[in-house]
Amino acid sequence: IADVIATATNTCEPLFSGDWPKPGCHINGVGSYTPLMKEIDDVLVSRCEVLVDTKEALDVGDLSTLRNDDGTTKQNFIGLIGDALTSTVEFGKHRNNNIDCTFFKSVGTAIQDVVTAQFVYDRATKEGIGTTIDM
Repeated sequence: IADVIATATNTCEPLFSGDWPKPGCHINGVGSYTPLMKEIDDVLVSRCEVLVDTKEALDVGDLSTLRNDDGTTKQNFIGLIGDALTSTVEFGKHRNNNIDCTFFKSVGTAIQDVVTAQFVYDRATKEGIGTTIDM
């Protein structure tokens, strides 16, 4: 029933059946980060256009079925989020009878952490909240 599903767990078992999300649903998966962790099942991954934050995300359990035997990626792998942001690839434009959802998988990168920390710091400074600690 949901239009957007966000998962942020460290489970090794999928959280729900891949048949449950309705067509048009978008999934953000940010919890799993190892080959054994798997929040999203293979059925749902096969239904989705998949975008990742880094190529290393292709090695997590959620996306274990996204690679072919020869190491290439399946057709529903669209690319990196940076490529989508610069319009090098199109995300959300390839839906058909088999591909009816979108999935963004993030395993996190240091630059995301730095940018987020800077945003929080700037906002706290602007709002006059927080405590300065001498180090």
